[in-house]
Amino acid sequence: MSKRILDKNNTYHPYEIVSTIVMILALLAMGIYSLVIPAAFYDLNLKIAVVAVFIYGFYLISQNFIPSRKKKSNYFYGGITIAFGVLLLFNQRLPEWIIRTSFGWYCLVACISMFVQACINWSNRVTITIRSVLLILIYGIIGCILLFTDYVDTVNLLRIFGVYFILLAGRVAINLYDAYSSSYIWKRGLYIGLPILLGTLLPDAALKVINEKIKLGVDYGRKTVKVDLDAPTKLKVFVHVGSDGFQKIGHITFSWRGMVFSYGNYDAESYRFFQLLGDGVYFIVPEELYVPNLVKYEHNTLFEYSIVTTPEDDQKIEEQLAELFHRSVRWYSKIERKGKAAKLAELDEDYPSRLHYRTGAKFYKIKSGTFKTYWVVGDNCALFSDLILGTVGADVLSVKGILTPGTYYDYLENEYQKENSPIIQRRVHSFEASLTKK
Repeated sequence: MSKRILDKNNTYHPYEIVSTIVMILALLAMGIYSLVIPAAFYDLNLKIAVVAVFIYGFYLISQNFIPSRKKKSNYFYGGITIAFGVLLLFNQRLPEWIIRTSFGWYCLVACISMFVQACINWSNRVTITIRSVLLILIYGIIGCILLFTDYVDTVNLLRIFGVYFILLAGRVAINLYDAYSSSYIWKRGLYIGLPILLGTLLPDAALKVINEKIKLGVDYGRKTVKVDLDAPTKLKVFVHVGSDGFQKIGHITFSWRGMVFSYGNYDAESYRFFQLLGDGVYFIVPEELYVPNLVKYEHNTLFEYSIVTTPEDDQKIEEQLAELFHRSVRWYSKIERKGKAAKLAELDEDYPSRLHYRTGAKFYKIKSGTFKTYWVVGDNCALFSDLILGTVGADVLSVKGILTPGTYYDYLENEYQKENSPIIQRRVHSFEASLTKK
C-alpha cells in the first residue's frame, strides 16, 4: 500500500510555474533573436555585459564602506573587474574571441576525452560504437575550425547558440508538461543538458543556498515526501558535494537494498596522468554507516533521492550487479594490508583506509570490460551510476559529452518535481546542519 501526499513541497508552486513559463519564453526569444538577427543580438548582449561588469566592479568597491564587509581584496577585485569592463568597451572584438575560443576549446577537450575513452575501450576489449567515433570526429572538427580557422564567424556561431536556446526551451517546456502528466514514465531518449560550466557548478550553488537557510534558521527542505510507502525503496541515488576543492564538483553514488556502491580512482598506486586515470575500483558499504561518515568526518552534504522500482526493474538491476561482481576481484586498502601495524594518522590522506576503518567498507577492482580503467571525463562515477539507473529508464546520460555530477543533480531535481516520476522522496543530509546540533 502507498499513499500519495500532495503538499506544497512536492510539485511546482504557482510562482514557479509562472517563472518557468517566463524562462521558456525568454529562451525562445533569445534563440529566435540570435537566429534571425545575430549581429543585433551580439551587440545587445555586449552592451548588457559591459554595464553588468561595471555595476559589479563598483559593487565590490562599495562593500568597503560597510564595516562588517570591509576587505582590502574588494579594491583589488573591484579594480580588475572595472578594468575588464573598460577593455570590453573599447575592444569589441574581445568578446567574440572569448566566445569562439571557449566553445572551441570545450569541443576540442570533449573530442580528446572521448578519444582517450575509445583507446581505453580498445585496450580493455570493449566495443567501440560508431556513434562514439562520429561524436569524436564532430567535436574535433568543430573545435579545430573554431580555434584555427575563420570559417565560422561570430554570426554563424550565434546562430548555433540560437538553436541550442530553442532546444533548451523545449526541454524546459517538456519538463513542465511532464510534471502534471498522468502518463509520464522514464524512458531513454534525447536529453538536452545545461551548459557544462553551469551544470558543474549546480551542486555547489545548491549547497550555498542550503547553508544560508540553515544559518538564518529557515526550513531548507531536509526531507520531502511525494509518495508515502509502507516499506523503504530499494534504490537510492546520492549526489555528494563539499565546500573545498574538487568536492565542489561533487560525486555520485547509488544504494541498492541498503548497500551503497561507489566507483572511483581509489587505488593510489595506479594513479596516472595527474590522477585523472587509474584502475577502476568500487566499494560496497551499508548505507546507515556510509552516510553519517560522509557528513561527520568527510564534511560532505548529500542529496538523497529515493526511486521506486518494479519487479522487472529489480531483476535487471540484480543481473547488472551480478555481471559486475563476476568481473571484479577483492582489493584491499593500505590499512587492511598492514593490519594492526597500521597507524591511522599516517594514512589520513588515504581515503580508502579512512573509510574502511570507520565503516568496514569492502573494495573491489574491476578486472575486465567496462570500468576496468577509471577516466575522470569518461568512465567515471556518473557513468557507473548510469549502469543501474539506465536499466530503469533514466535518460540523463543519453547524450555524450563531458559529464559531471551536476548533470545528475539537475536531472534528479527536475524529475522529483514531476508528480508521476519514480523519484518519490528527497532528503538532504547537511554537514552545516550537523554542526548546529552540537
